[in-house]
Amino acid sequence: MRLRQTGQFSLAIPEPFNFRLTVAKPAGWHWSTPGEVFKNSTLWSGVYLEGKPLGLKMSSAKGLVNTVVYSEANLSRNDTAKLKTLLNYGLGADEDLAGFYEFARNDPVLSVTVKDLYGMRVGRLDDLFGRVILAILLQMAPFARSRQMMTALLEGWGTRINFDGKEVILWPRPQHIAHASENELRGKASLGYRATRLIQAAQFLSKNSISLLELSGLPEEEALKRLTVIPGIGRYSAGIIFGRTSVPIDVWSVIIMSEIVLGRTPQNPRQDVDAVTSALQKRWGEWGWMAFVYILNDLKNLSKIFHLSRLH
Repeated sequence: MRLRQTGQFSLAIPEPFNFRLTVAKPAGWHWSTPGEVFKNSTLWSGVYLEGKPLGLKMSSAKGLVNTVVYSEANLSRNDTAKLKTLLNYGLGADEDLAGFYEFARNDPVLSVTVKDLYGMRVGRLDDLFGRVILAILLQMAPFARSRQMMTALLEGWGTRINFDGKEVILWPRPQHIAHASENELRGKASLGYRATRLIQAAQFLSKNSISLLELSGLPEEEALKRLTVIPGIGRYSAGIIFGRTSVPIDVWSVIIMSEIVLGRTPQNPRQDVDAVTSALQKRWGEWGWMAFVYILNDLKNLSKIFHLSRLH
């Protein structure tokens, strides 16, 4: 799908704000889709607005995020307003980063990460199905394996958009996966049992629209409860999708977090997940999700201070 330039505007994200760290995180996390392009401090990405794909060329200067929009048809004033709201949310404009930094100053681990990653906002686009795909593909798989599945899924079922000399692949839409062949998803994308979960989730979301922006206005427990209604999404996956105070610990991250924060290597990682999660939630409280994200994105530097058995 070839798109043309149909608009441009600038967004002012509150300081502290580092555009590069926010949209191209050190751990390799994408901003909108694994099929986006980040080069020379510029991001070529895209989003769905009312189900229609848009291309985005974004860069930052003088405290502003300059955004060029590409689409098939001109956007209305209302569409542009919705897009600005979507991007502000995706860039973490609503996050109390200053409050987190004040809290982190007194934590021996977080005080290191906020210096290393100063200005990194977590951000989360209002693209629920993209986050559901990510959560399902992360289940019971090393990140390298999850990345392989993501790439195969995007190549076979993603939405390709071309603009400004770049090709970007957006996550598939729920309606597309809802009618996909389970055998093809298992074979061509190597999803295994996740194929069934992904199709069931897509079928549910094709009939039930859920917005992360709307969920953000609810108490966290209520928001997580609504997400766990989606087939294939349990409490851990809901924590990854929503990300407010939850500390979504799994068998891999329980070792990392325990070694960094508690100073010990779990002998039985699977059995220690609940205990470590409880200890971290007690330690970080409302800042749990942000602390979790900062640590995972600063492992390269933290490994110089702490012995991390999974990284040596």
